[in-house]
Amino acid sequence: MAKKPTKPKQKPAEPEKKARVHKELEGFEIGVNPLGEITSNYSIEQINQFLGRHVRDKKIVHREGQFGEEAQARTAAEEARLARLDEANFPIAEGSDDEPEETDEDFMKRTSREAKRKKEQDEEL
Repeated sequence: MAKKPTKPKQKPAEPEKKARVHKELEGFEIGVNPLGEITSNYSIEQINQFLGRHVRDKKIVHREGQFGEEAQARTAAEEARLARLDEANFPIAEGSDDEPEETDEDFMKRTSREAKRKKEQDEEL
């Protein structure tokens, strides 16, 4: 006797589970459409503002305030102070007009003479 074909058991449809989210993000939904584009009901600016308020930036190592504002301001002031010190310690030298700038023709003549001398010295050895 042949067995009757049986239908595979179907799992009951699970109701869609909603993820736990922060109170400010109630109703936030994100998905990927068939073209692979990310779609959301919040704009990127809104998401960035939320992240700026609540997520610590790992790239800011020396963090003074909650979001690093004081450390950034102090760092900018320190950089300006160091730049002034560098300018005082290493002033820009003014070029003298005693020596004229070499033209392209002079450069080519000089380099071709030097190349010939090297070949002559190699042949003598």
